[in-house]
Amino acid sequence: MGTPKGTETQSPVALDLGLCKACGICMAICPEHVFDTSGLGEPIVARPEDCTSCLLCELHCPDFAIEIRRRVRKRPAASPAATPEEIAEAEAARVFAALAAQSEGEGDSSGHSSDRACGHHDEDG
Repeated sequence: MGTPKGTETQSPVALDLGLCKACGICMAICPEHVFDTSGLGEPIVARPEDCTSCLLCELHCPDFAIEIRRRVRKRPAASPAATPEEIAEAEAARVFAALAAQSEGEGDSSGHSSDRACGHHDEDG
């Protein structure tokens, strides 16, 4: 009884009218005008295909009556995601490179940073 995999046309916007008190926030805040108003003032998902999943309606609904279903990727990512260890290693390498570049440009023969950079020395001596 289902649709073939990959051809789902399910709306990204799930609206629970049992929780909704028809405050109108979702209709007012939606940048894509996905919602219309029913005869009772309740929101209706009129244009689900226009939903960009920005989450504004879900995050601002005081009754938690809206859920935006996250879109499933149609194809896998080009490369696997970096692990936390790889991210930390890359960040450390960037920090060390920046510190090395800074010390090359500001150092002097006494081992101190440039007088202007550290602020502990007057130009008069």
